[in-house]
Amino acid sequence: MSRASLARGIDNSPAKKRKPSAVNPRHKKVVDAVMEGATESEALRAAGYHPSNASNVMRKEEVQDMLAEARAEVEDLTTIKRLDVLNIFMEAIDMARTLADPGQMINGADKVAKMMGYYAPEKRLVELSVGQNVLQAKFQQMTDEELLEIAAGRAKVVDGEVLE
Repeated sequence: MSRASLARGIDNSPAKKRKPSAVNPRHKKVVDAVMEGATESEALRAAGYHPSNASNVMRKEEVQDMLAEARAEVEDLTTIKRLDVLNIFMEAIDMARTLADPGQMINGADKVAKMMGYYAPEKRLVELSVGQNVLQAKFQQMTDEELLEIAAGRAKVVDGEVLE
């Protein structure tokens, strides 16, 4: 921070993440329950929350930080790491291949894919230009029957212009 900024009372330094001075005991109960294997709903009930508040409580920065810290502690305490689990799955898949058991091979591949995050949803961003917005408005004005005819390929051509 510059002297001029100090004199004017302006703080241009990057915001530092502050830790709360006291841990919310209900949040601690939620984190403890989750770490013991409870579902989010069970953990919230144990802490005195209504399960409908699950998304609000679980998204709080304090809860996320406490969960991350607890998971890091558990990971440090355990001797088995993510790579070890992956290697165990790969060995099991090899054993299933040796025994000619395709069901178990697929099951193992499914576990590996989940672990690697291949089943995570993909996000797609679709942006419409002005010309496309006009065409979209025409489609929105059409009845369901007209739209079904277009989808089936039996409909008339919709007038419109697409600019690239």
